Amino acid sequence: MVEYKLTPCDLGQIADSGQCFRMTKQDDNTYKIIATDKCTYAYMQGENLVLECSEKEFEEFWRDYFDFDTDYQKICNSVDENDEFLKASVAYGGGMRILKQELWEMLITFMISQNNNIPRIQKSVEAICEKFGQQKIDSRGNTYFTFPTKEELAKASIEELRACGLGYRDRYLYEIAHSDFDVYSLKNMPIDEAEKALCKITGVGKKVANCIKLFGLHDLASFPIDTWIKKICDKYYNGSFPVEKYKGYAGVIQQYIFFYGRTGIKL
Repeated sequence: MVEYKLTPCDLGQIADSGQCFRMTKQDDNTYKIIATDKCTYAYMQGENLVLECSEKEFEEFWRDYFDFDTDYQKICNSVDENDEFLKASVAYGGGMRILKQELWEMLITFMISQNNNIPRIQKSVEAICEKFGQQKIDSRGNTYFTFPTKEELAKASIEELRACGLGYRDRYLYEIAHSDFDVYSLKNMPIDEAEKALCKITGVGKKVANCIKLFGLHDLASFPIDTWIKKICDKYYNGSFPVEKYKGYAGVIQQYIFFYGRTGIKL
């Protein structure tokens, strides 16, 4: 068990933000978080984040995962005082953080996310993990499944992938798993080149590429535009959000307004 101060941080907001699909609330009000091959349970104790893991695992993995080194309070404080919608968004969802997630996992999960809703995405992600990942036991003695590697996913037939509820997205996963594309090469590219490389993948358009940049490459400047963001921009920003005001961290701002628009005012 480890405990560290982390503010702002709201695990419920993060779990319901659409950036991760293996973070689920438990009956005891903790959150079970599965990331790559690791699993922990987390909860807030006042301003402290408590994780059921060793100090070593926290330092090697979870500290970076929760992005301890970014000052999210400074970002919240930077919003334009004249932007009433954004101020309301931060007041509603200011406990948001951008998790530093594994790149391959982000590529696959956001390919699945296209024209999909969060509960269905979660169900499909769990299905591919159970069928093609490795079975492990967590700190509470419960079974969980790791996210399948590219090599593990390549063993799946397109029929097996279809059985995971992927719909037409089954061929996207099949093609990328059998391709020679090295997703980790993106880390060595300028971010614009990484986006171009992502958009060449079947099943990855600009919106999905920007999600992968934000959540997989931790490019906080990326500002994905989906139907929710478009509605918000049309209604409150004359069709275009002023990303230039938040240079370098517009992606964090995007999460505030996305979360507020989807779960707060429910546009």
